[in-house]
Amino acid sequence: MSKKKSPPQFNPAALDELASGVDEKTVAPYLSSAEIYRRLGKPGQRKERVFYDAQGGPDADLWNKGSKNFKERRRAAMNKKGEERWVEATVESAPRERSKRNKNVGSEPGERDAVGLRIIGGALRGTKLEYGGDRRVRPMKDRVREAIFNLLGETPKGKRAIDLFAGTGALAFEALSRGAVAATMIEVHFPTARVTRRNIATLEKKSPGLSSKIELLTTDVYFWARRLAATDSDQPTSPVETSSRAALPRDVPWLVFCSPPYDFWVDRKDETLNLLRVLRDRAPQGSAFAIEADDRFDFDELKTLDVELPPKKRRSYPPAEVAIFFV
Repeated sequence: MSKKKSPPQFNPAALDELASGVDEKTVAPYLSSAEIYRRLGKPGQRKERVFYDAQGGPDADLWNKGSKNFKERRRAAMNKKGEERWVEATVESAPRERSKRNKNVGSEPGERDAVGLRIIGGALRGTKLEYGGDRRVRPMKDRVREAIFNLLGETPKGKRAIDLFAGTGALAFEALSRGAVAATMIEVHFPTARVTRRNIATLEKKSPGLSSKIELLTTDVYFWARRLAATDSDQPTSPVETSSRAALPRDVPWLVFCSPPYDFWVDRKDETLNLLRVLRDRAPQGSAFAIEADDRFDFDELKTLDVELPPKKRRSYPPAEVAIFFV
């Protein structure tokens, strides 16, 4: 029986001979892990990353055999003549493509891709609304909007819709589609207000005369509420209050939507509650309020407005929480 041949032993002197340039055609075996640790240090102890090819040179990236164009780069390294092969390579000398999957979605400024918005029910059902994807705007999800109007039932009919944080105007448009007689929308962001005006023009083509029922105010809603509360609502003596009253007729019940950025329920909670208080105090009998927040807001704090929160008029659609109350 023939004895099993022992594998050839690695001779470090072969690398030293190759390094001295005695014979450029000599091909040394690949470095073993033990030899890599001896020459470069163990993982975590290496100051620089070095790449070796079959000849011990750094040019062909054998640490990343699956990297792009590996064979071409290795062949080019093997064919080099008259050039120094023992040049340390850094990570920057072998750039990699960054995977798109690793991007933190939502972390970059600017605009998102445009998403589809539509009116869910009523006479304008199915009408598409424009939304450019601006990150300052958080359109309410269709299922949440549908849930709110399911809770409202026939409430929108005959009422004036007031959307305090209008954005694209989807809530007010939905109310108009379901029988509201007029709408007031307040939006502080001018580019978003331009989008809302284009949506109004789109609805006007489908339902002529609808634009005359809509009032779009481009202002800060908290400042607008302070104007509204400037004087006594029953007997206004100030032109400021008179102009505010003109924008909100009180012979028609209101349907107020309050769907601010979720952070406002934390950072500007007192202002937001005061905004609702101002409107509650001036709302005609039979008015309704629809509130959207996230789980950071305790809806029991709405009881400070001296209103009742019917348990059956509250729903949770994480992260959204919605509630409806009447005055």
